[in-house]
Amino acid sequence: MSIALRSFADNLLSLLFPERCVSCHRFGQLFCQDCQARLRPYPAERRAFTALDDVGVVFIFEDVLRDAIYSFKYRRVRRMAKPLGQFMAVYLQAYPLPADALIPVPLHPQRRAERGFNQSEELARWLHEASNLPLNTTSLARIRNTEHQARLDTQARQENVKGSFVWQPSSPPPDRVLLVDDVLTTGATLEACAGALRLAGAREVRAIALARSLPSILRIT
Repeated sequence: MSIALRSFADNLLSLLFPERCVSCHRFGQLFCQDCQARLRPYPAERRAFTALDDVGVVFIFEDVLRDAIYSFKYRRVRRMAKPLGQFMAVYLQAYPLPADALIPVPLHPQRRAERGFNQSEELARWLHEASNLPLNTTSLARIRNTEHQARLDTQARQENVKGSFVWQPSSPPPDRVLLVDDVLTTGATLEACAGALRLAGAREVRAIALARSLPSILRIT
């Protein structure tokens, strides 16, 4: 379904069934202005990655944003892709990450079938709409259905996703790729994706993530 058609369907549903905020549960909006005002930008920091040239993170993963992402991914409220994707688009306008194409982090077909959609792909569609960057959702594939990363420590995460991604076409990927993901933790998944893209011929690989938890040394209140 195209973004225009999905937006029309969402607007129609909101007329028939008034929206409630996914965080505070007040009627009126899917993600109300008061809750949006509580989002905190992720602070600038040096990030040491091997296969990635740069990574942009939009918000700190906490409170209302955690509620929004949980509703999006696990309660399957796909309409959340619009406000969350638009936040990422605003960030990308303010802090450009040079790219020739957008590629969302892929899900394994079994995981996608269980969830019904790929949340990173949904966010990437809104970035594509705002930036006009080409969107490729089929060429980078996840070929192993790995264990959930949230259950693993840093080293185990790296081993878990090692060799999990492959560039499928015989033609190489674009020179400059911007990977799109929802939550960045250790970066193991993005690094594995970037490694597969570089192996296939990409010269530069960057990434944008909607959220990341603050490291303990950067915790602010």
